[in-house]
Amino acid sequence: MAETMTGGAGWRLDARLFWLLPPLLAGLPHASHFPPWLSALCAGLWLWRAALAAADRPLPVRWLRVVLALAAVALVFSQFGLFLGRQAGVPLLVLLVFVKLLETETPRQKRLALLLSYFVALSLFLFNQSLPITAYLLAVAWLITAALAQLQPLPSPDPRPGLITAARLMLAGLPLAVALFLFFPRLDRPLWLLPSGERVARAGLSDTMRPGDFGRLILSGEIAFRASFAGTPPDSRELYWRGPVLTRFDGRAWSAPPNPRPMGVAADGLDAPLRYSLTLEPHQRAWVFSLGLPAALPPQTRLLEGLQLVAEAPITQRRRFELTSHPRYRLGADPAELAEALRLPEGYNPRARDLAERWRAEAGQPGRLAERALAHFRQAFTYTLAPPTLGLHSVDEFLFDTRRGFCEHYASSFVFLMRAAGIPARVVTGYLGGEANPIDGHLVVRQSDAHAWAEIWLAEEGWVRMDPTASVSPLRLERGLTAALPAVELPAGLTRLHAPWLRDLRHAWEAMNNGWNQWVLGYNLDRQLRLLARLSPALADRAWLAAGAALLVGLALMTLLAWRGLPRAAPDPAARLYARFLARLARVGPRCEATEGAADFARRAGQQRPDLAAEIERVSALYLRARYAPDPAALAELGRAVARFRPRRGPR
Repeated sequence: MAETMTGGAGWRLDARLFWLLPPLLAGLPHASHFPPWLSALCAGLWLWRAALAAADRPLPVRWLRVVLALAAVALVFSQFGLFLGRQAGVPLLVLLVFVKLLETETPRQKRLALLLSYFVALSLFLFNQSLPITAYLLAVAWLITAALAQLQPLPSPDPRPGLITAARLMLAGLPLAVALFLFFPRLDRPLWLLPSGERVARAGLSDTMRPGDFGRLILSGEIAFRASFAGTPPDSRELYWRGPVLTRFDGRAWSAPPNPRPMGVAADGLDAPLRYSLTLEPHQRAWVFSLGLPAALPPQTRLLEGLQLVAEAPITQRRRFELTSHPRYRLGADPAELAEALRLPEGYNPRARDLAERWRAEAGQPGRLAERALAHFRQAFTYTLAPPTLGLHSVDEFLFDTRRGFCEHYASSFVFLMRAAGIPARVVTGYLGGEANPIDGHLVVRQSDAHAWAEIWLAEEGWVRMDPTASVSPLRLERGLTAALPAVELPAGLTRLHAPWLRDLRHAWEAMNNGWNQWVLGYNLDRQLRLLARLSPALADRAWLAAGAALLVGLALMTLLAWRGLPRAAPDPAARLYARFLARLARVGPRCEATEGAADFARRAGQQRPDLAAEIERVSALYLRARYAPDPAALAELGRAVARFRPRRGPR
């Protein structure tokens, strides 16, 4: 019989363990950033509690639970050395919640464990705020709420009504959540994005460059940033996203100056400025990649020598910049900058030095010499992702022996030749091109678009961009990396990503993620004030007024949805007539208590008002017959009796 009522023994067992599922699902995503031993310990504690519940066995003794809790605290402290912050506080919370499961037996204790599971789920936002994680945590919150509903007021063997109740509650709260999100005064950045003091390694550019660095970097399809142009985007061959400028060479690696100075030389834009927005993914550095000469500096940024735009602090969270730049410009230089751009280490690459001296004697003018160097790269050089390993004299070996390399090989050897010929030159690193997403119109620039090129100083023109890679492989500029490399050298991941159906699927997914990042995670104080100003100019200066109005409107909508979702019993005509009778009687004395039945009240009211005892007894009897018999004739007679009932006040 019990099995029939609950859907079978198997379903009854699942329902009995249903409250244990939400804590497990809330803690599961944390395994990606917890130490393996901690994840294994949490899984073991949950399995232990589930086994006890399935077998109807008693919980561990109190002293053992205390030992487990103290051991959990000690283990977290030994691993992290502290209890505060995201790094240690979240693991401690999750571990103690799983220890708490071993002392949950009564419905009250289970409800407390489920309430703590909300905090476990919410703490995941400290690590990840992506759209998939948000959707997952909404599902977890639904299950937690359903488990709580199942335990109210008494445990129910069937979780399905709880699931329905939880869905209704979450839908009822949606208007209030949306209103508070849009109008409640916001911090400068979301609370879960406040600095945690931690650094997470990310793939990306570095302030040093060695042979092979960019070949490894393009194996990553990770997004570096997105760009959106106010007008028609420039040609892909002009999209040189400028990053670190490398001026120092030690014979093997190029590097940026340790303390670059603020830019103090003259710079003039030569064309109409280009307006665009840049959404940078966190790369733990301060670089802000720009197209050419900034016409105006975005807030909290500065311009360093070498035309490097940097933020005041490292980009540790996703940030959006509004930029205006001149793609064509004239950039000056001071004597110290030019002297730095001529230095070469002694004793390295003698053959390259001799070649540069010979060109200098033959070509004469710096511009003609640079063109000769570019023409040299067009002869028997190969653009490849798998160049041979280079030794001590890396430039010599590349120019005269292997002749196979990636962009860093060409940029490095070109700058070396220019310096050896007496022309100031430097390496510029950044990104080239990008892929337009046809769904949202954003240009997506990936780590695989990383590129290195050169700049030389010409007295008549200032710093001039030279890209020796374009001389070897023009397709790199025109059609991107996958068109420039031989098919056999393309990483499998890049090949699959450019299959038509996968490309369309990726565009749709990235557009959806970008919308989430821009309009939800990127909804900051500035965007909120702009929204309020569009609604009413007066609200832009009175955010608190908009917040209060939003709170009231949201609460009203939530109350309306909740009220409409409440179950309503069909009105009973006998109960309605009897309520009218009680209201008339209450005006002259006797009042019916909420816990008092009709028969008991009739006896008590008759004792208080003997003059009305007969009428009270008759109406009460008719009500009981009409309500519980049921008797249609009694209902009609009850209606007539209540209509005639007009009691008067008795003597004092």
